[in-house]
Amino acid sequence: MDYFPIPGTDLNVSRIALGTWAIGGSHWGGRDDALAASAIDAAVDAGINFIDTAPAYGSGHAETLIGRSLKGRRDKIIIATKCGLEIEKGFRNNLSPAYMEFELNESLRRLGADYIDLYQCHWPDPATPIADSMGAMLKFREQGKIRYIGVSNFNTAQILECLAHAPVVTLQPHYSLLERDIEKDVQGTCVEKKISLIPYGSLGGGMLTGKYAEPPAFKKDDARSFFYRFFQKRYWPGVKKLLDAMRDIAADRNATMSHIAAAWLLERPGVASVLAGARSPEQVMDNIGGTNVSLTREETELLDRLSFAVYAPNEAE
Repeated sequence: MDYFPIPGTDLNVSRIALGTWAIGGSHWGGRDDALAASAIDAAVDAGINFIDTAPAYGSGHAETLIGRSLKGRRDKIIIATKCGLEIEKGFRNNLSPAYMEFELNESLRRLGADYIDLYQCHWPDPATPIADSMGAMLKFREQGKIRYIGVSNFNTAQILECLAHAPVVTLQPHYSLLERDIEKDVQGTCVEKKISLIPYGSLGGGMLTGKYAEPPAFKKDDARSFFYRFFQKRYWPGVKKLLDAMRDIAADRNATMSHIAAAWLLERPGVASVLAGARSPEQVMDNIGGTNVSLTREETELLDRLSFAVYAPNEAE
């Protein structure tokens, strides 16, 4: 496993991190706690030292699973979790200091931990001044409850406002071959300010693994039916061309499409670690292989061209 030192911290994170939205059990078609625990064990045994979670993942269930699995080895793992998503009120964004403090204490309890390595604002909250939210983060750090501050899904203006009040060291954006909006300006700002990127959605909710031969249909409460735009049928022609190219590149290297998706991300500016969800040990081991692949310039250019063409078919090919 390769590791990356996050600037401004003493965190040396594995380049593949374990994402835990799916094992929380909500919005991903159910859960299997025993299998999830095995996946966490497999990740740690394979050298993954960075696990990302959130209270919103199964109403805290993912955090509880992590806490149980890491008992006795907490000090070996970098834990990142989040705050500010009030799930009992329809996923309302709430970064008020009082709610942040409530969520932090609940996360610590579920994780069985005394501190969080990286504490992240999950989504921006227009109703709360950023200065207030960052002030709460500084308070938590002074109390020793968190070590470093991160944000997720923030735009450029919001990131700069955060930096005026607190040392933000990471941004967790939605970023993959099928979701590249951060490249417009957010990524450049982060590189300039030495804020490390920790992309989520790196495998496109499974789309970039090649598991779908046609546009899948999901239940209404499944995240893949509403969170990922590329599952819409109208984008399938462009998605399929991209997947076909990834499949060819993978075959030439005796690799998997997951490896290609991760390798592409790991080469992007500012990316420290790639979040890859897994619900089984087999998926964990497949995700790790992305660190062993280096794409040629021609391969990267091909993937870039087909990636951009997914949402702009008239500019394709």
